[in-house]
Amino acid sequence: MNKLVWTTVSDYRLAPSTCGVYQYWQEDKLLYVGKAINIKARLAGHAQNAKLDAKERAIVTGSTQIRYTLVESEFLALLLESKLIRESQPPYNRIWKDDKTYLYIVIDLSDPFPRPRFARGHDLPAAASQHRGMRAGLKLFGPFPSSQVAEEVLREIRRLIPFCMSKKLGKRPCFYSKIGLCSPCPGSQLSAVQKRQYRHQIQQVIRILSGNITPVITSLTKQLKQASKQQDFETALVLRTKIERFTHFVQTHTFRDSASISYNTSDLKLSSLQKLLTSEINHLTSLHRIECYDASNSALHDSTVSLVVATDGLLDRGQYRRFRVKNPRSRSDFDRLFEAVSRRLKHSSWPQPDLIVIDGGTPQLTKLQPLFDLLPEPIPLLGLAKHPDRLVFPDGKTLKPTSNDPGFLLLQELRNEAHRFANSYRRVIERNRTKL
Repeated sequence: MNKLVWTTVSDYRLAPSTCGVYQYWQEDKLLYVGKAINIKARLAGHAQNAKLDAKERAIVTGSTQIRYTLVESEFLALLLESKLIRESQPPYNRIWKDDKTYLYIVIDLSDPFPRPRFARGHDLPAAASQHRGMRAGLKLFGPFPSSQVAEEVLREIRRLIPFCMSKKLGKRPCFYSKIGLCSPCPGSQLSAVQKRQYRHQIQQVIRILSGNITPVITSLTKQLKQASKQQDFETALVLRTKIERFTHFVQTHTFRDSASISYNTSDLKLSSLQKLLTSEINHLTSLHRIECYDASNSALHDSTVSLVVATDGLLDRGQYRRFRVKNPRSRSDFDRLFEAVSRRLKHSSWPQPDLIVIDGGTPQLTKLQPLFDLLPEPIPLLGLAKHPDRLVFPDGKTLKPTSNDPGFLLLQELRNEAHRFANSYRRVIERNRTKL
């Protein structure tokens, strides 16, 4: 979905609990642009802060409507928020309004060894805004709300694609070349092949900052397969770790082309997942609501199980639930999951799931299957096993999709979120117990 779809509401309580970008409007005037992992909670925060802060009060009381668009990751929300602020200059986005506070990532392709750097708007008078034009070869990305955010973005990209950030090039390799973050290092004597390789890597960095991530991941995946075919398993392991880390950082977003960013690819992920599972699950008719479960415990104490939900392919935090394991005989993850899922299935008032995903494999599914056999209407059940990540079906069959399959990435995102949510609740219980 390359075209953004904006929804208008008059009350923040009508907004969803999903990731996205929101706008406060006063008739036809844009007042403020923001991003949030949970739009509803963030808008509620604005309403609460309006009681104490004059700026927040001006935004909330001065607006006549709120518009929002769903975005599938915080990283993409940051890109979209920056673009909208840069183009519209809303009056209450004060951190962005004055050019001297703009923070960009700049890459000068006219340099023999282009190096990403940070710059403020007043340092780039000819390129501080998209509306003023840019010198040929100068690439600008942003603005970013703070140096911390911009540095984090570049740091994660650098772990995937190494590049140099030194202001001045020395005559010997830099420290970062020793830890793999600057390779090939322009400070050393590079061959013509190495120079071409460095510029190719810079082009990959530009693609990522532009939002065109898919070709970069695809290229690295091909390198991984080639290394495995040549039995260079050390290189293959390094590449796999880099890809998995970066994919997790950007929360599995997918883009269509270099000209435009697809901020919400939930339809693509769901159609891919539907196609992936249809051959094994005959009665899978919809994927509107997907539930994922994971168990957590600490030395057999403070056992918890999390339930996270994806609605129409997007994490729906308002639907999350957490279970504290009550049965003292639930000594294994199998028993804990059995207890939590059985309790969940008794809640007939909760929305019916179209698919239930369990963090685990055949043993977990075997333990849970008797619960699902008693249901009047079948609910598809699926396991997501680790090392390597693969899909496991109740009949024992397994499926290992490609690492960049959008549907598979959606399930991995759900599994990782369920793991985080279960551990966070378990730590809360543990802190409360130790205080007694």
